[in-house]
Formats: sequence, C-alpha cells, structure tokens
Amino acid sequence: MATLLTTLLLAVPMVLGAAVAKPEQIRSDQDPVFHYYLQAYPKNASIVALGPAASSEYFNIGGTIQSTNTSMYINIGSDSTSYKTLTFGKTATTTGWGLEGDTIITTTSSSYGRQLNFVACELDSQYWQVYFQTGSATPSGGTCSNYQSLHLPCLC
Repeated sequence: MATLLTTLLLAVPMVLGAAVAKPEQIRSDQDPVFHYYLQAYPKNASIVALGPAASSEYFNIGGTIQSTNTSMYINIGSDSTSYKTLTFGKTATTTGWGLEGDTIITTTSSSYGRQLNFVACELDSQYWQVYFQTGSATPSGGTCSNYQSLHLPCLC
C-alpha cells in the first residue's frame, strides 16, 4: 500500500503537466560567478543573490521557485529596463518558472515567454545580486556580468 501511494504521489506533478524538482540548490556555471549559489543576501533578505555554497538555500521549482529554507518565493519585478529585479516575497507573483533540463527558465506560457538569461552584479566580495534579463542592458555603476544562466547542480 505504501509503495502504491508513493508511486501515485510522485506521478501527480507529471499528470498535472508541471515538472517539479525536489528541493535543489540553484547555481551559476559561468565566470565570474562560477559555482556561486542562489540565496538571500545576508544584509537584505529580500535581495536574490548568488553567494557561497555554505549559505546556499534549497528550492522547490514548478511554476514558482520557493525556498525550502524560508518559504519565500522568487519574483520578477516590473522594472522598465530589460533587467528585472528579482526579490524574495511571501507570496508568488511570478508563476511562469520552469526547468529545461537542469536550466532555470521562464516558460513559453509566461508573460516573458521562454527566457533563460540573468545578470549578476557584484554586491561585495562574496555576493552578486541577480536580475532576470529580457534584453541586453545592465545596471550602471558596478561590476555586472550579463547573459548568465542558472542551473540545478547536477542531473547525474
């Protein structure tokens, strides 16, 4: 009975048409933020940042991206620039997140269409603020790296 129930529970996300990743770390895989991990910035918990593996958060991904550490959701801001501020919020206002293989994307059915680029801007020596990218502009006045992608650590 327990095996049947477990099989049914695991199949529910696929039956409903949404792939759901178990709680996973999310990391970057390109310089200058190679193997930095997604998390809240310690000096301002609403800022989505890439930082050290030791302080990494774990996330459920399936339409939304929710931290299992804090239950906060990653949301895309309504900035007028091509780079959109990512923030942590108590409710999910962005529901178009998905996975393409191990890559974090916004899905074709989202208001952004299929997008997979992010911008990382240095906050300090250990942390980089992450923005969602829909074009090519970057924030001015700091060190930023455009066209970053975010991934699950490994689908090995």
